Amino acid sequence: MKDRLFHLKEFIDKNGKVTVHELECAFRGVSSMTLRRDLIRLEEQNAVLRVPGGAVSMDSVVRAKEADVSKRINYNASEKLEIAEKAVALVEPKSCVFIDGGSTTTYFARALPDDNFYILTNALIIAETILRKEKPTVALLGGDLKKNNFITVGKTCQDFIDNVNIQTAVMTATGYIRDTGDFTCGSQSEAEVKRKVIEKADYVIMLLDSSKVNKKTPYTFARLTDVNCMVVDKNFSRDLKAGIEAQGVRVV
Repeated sequence: MKDRLFHLKEFIDKNGKVTVHELECAFRGVSSMTLRRDLIRLEEQNAVLRVPGGAVSMDSVVRAKEADVSKRINYNASEKLEIAEKAVALVEPKSCVFIDGGSTTTYFARALPDDNFYILTNALIIAETILRKEKPTVALLGGDLKKNNFITVGKTCQDFIDNVNIQTAVMTATGYIRDTGDFTCGSQSEAEVKRKVIEKADYVIMLLDSSKVNKKTPYTFARLTDVNCMVVDKNFSRDLKAGIEAQGVRVV
């Protein structure tokens, strides 16, 4: 069976995406039921992603997600870089810093000085970025891995947060509703983790580029009163900044 699984994975990797019928043709003598069980085993090994009627090579999924992440990171790049460079001045070496998953926080992770930080994150791209530096210590939160953005979520992730002391949380949002002061994201499971981090953190910094203002997504994970500081770009409305500061939140 090991040999068959190896050749099955090799065939799927070569083709990117296959149907069960194509596998039946390629592996004559192996029943459809057996092939479906093999796909379950390969998915358990994170080698493939099963889809209706077949499977997709995990290598092709990763490449697609990396391209998607690259596209999101490069959108409003100058604004995100501006925010990151201002935000890194707000965190102290030798402190425990949680870095949220997102394109703006990825710029923050890149800009973070190579110093003795203790970094917590539930985002694989953040962990990988920080690990390129020599001095920081990195803890990647366990949990269920979301395939759309490589972020861990779920009870295991939240239990981990319950047992750590976060001095500074560097967060980001998909949208900010000006009238209500709500920070939102597109996933309930991500919102739950974000809420837990904000509850545990001594100090919360929200990184928000101006394109996120009044962008509505389904789940509110925090309100303006939950945040100590917002770091924004030069295109952010002066009136909005003044209104935020009037509610006791520092705007950088």
